[in-house]
Amino acid sequence: MVMESVSEYVIVLLVEDHPGVTMKIAGMFARRGHNMKSFTGAQSEQKGLSKIVIKTEGTKEQVEQIQKQMNKLIEVVKVQVLQPDNSVIRELALIKLLIKDDLTHQKILSMIEIYHGKVLDANLKQVTLEIVGNSEKIDAFLDIMRNMNVLREVSRSGNVALLRGTESVFLH
Repeated sequence: MVMESVSEYVIVLLVEDHPGVTMKIAGMFARRGHNMKSFTGAQSEQKGLSKIVIKTEGTKEQVEQIQKQMNKLIEVVKVQVLQPDNSVIRELALIKLLIKDDLTHQKILSMIEIYHGKVLDANLKQVTLEIVGNSEKIDAFLDIMRNMNVLREVSRSGNVALLRGTESVFLH
């Protein structure tokens, strides 16, 4: 018997914008033992509807089952699993780093430039920046900062996503 491989998936939902919807979605994941690696929600381009982007992992079969279960929820208008090759998926990270000395400061500034970060606040003891990109890019930057022992605090947005080209996730 061949074991199906576990991969990361990005699921986009269009849902009715009212209290309790998030709880129902989270409850569905919990009841089935699935973890949400990130969860982002906000108003959509359509009045009265919100767009939720969930990053999860599992086998293709498990994600198809999640998609079917989501479609059963009354408040869910549409569900789509995005493929990385035809979508743009990004995350924002706000990061606070400690400045120990001039050499560390120069190394930090160099890495911020390499990773196309933007300094938002700085003083002699710390720098706060933002980095936008895929999760792997942000993880790589954070690993470097951890190895330099300068990472103070991180706040990540979770994924936001759109299809590439003229297609829309929900409006066809």
